[in-house]
Amino acid sequence: MKKSVYSIVLMDDVVEAIDTLAYSLNTSRSNLINQILAEKVALITPEMQMKNVFNQVEKLLNGYSHFQIQPQAADSMMSIRSVLRYKYNPTIRYAITLDRGHSQRIGELKMISRTQSDVLQNYLSQFFELWSMYEHQMQLPGWQMDQSGKWTRELMRQDEGRHDGEAIANAIADYIKAIDKGIKIYFEYNENIPYLNKELSTHYGQYLSQCFIRV
Repeated sequence: MKKSVYSIVLMDDVVEAIDTLAYSLNTSRSNLINQILAEKVALITPEMQMKNVFNQVEKLLNGYSHFQIQPQAADSMMSIRSVLRYKYNPTIRYAITLDRGHSQRIGELKMISRTQSDVLQNYLSQFFELWSMYEHQMQLPGWQMDQSGKWTRELMRQDEGRHDGEAIANAIADYIKAIDKGIKIYFEYNENIPYLNKELSTHYGQYLSQCFIRV
């Protein structure tokens, strides 16, 4: 949706209350006013659509004890924390960023690890290279490491049919569950490469067969 600059006259007390609420919601004054007015006239904004997607993703992941939903840094972002079954139980974080537009690209998913262990980083690199090989065989986006050492993957509309907020949320939640389980399979069996390849390939095949929409 196009945005323009408008001049409106508001009471100082109203602006102060808006600013306080906007700060508590981690958003801007303009965006909060825009959301309030949109709700008043029953207009769904991109921010509302993103919020609905994130709310649905949170509901779908809440039943999994190893996921911890993190406070949102922005309207277009959501973070999910997970613990690896490895020495010292290191944590990884999945960061979802949604686009405002309506193109084939939905947004992107990042996997962030704070570890300083070269061994752990090497294991993660090997996993994403293997997982990306499966995805490329299905003509799906693979994972790429950026300059800051974060692994990034585009989220794309892959299938015909439903692409509403609920469908997109289900697709994202299914993918995060699949990639997280894949990482855990890798760390559990990385000492037995033939068995690891079998287990991971089977898991990826089950994910493809069970998800209704791929991203």
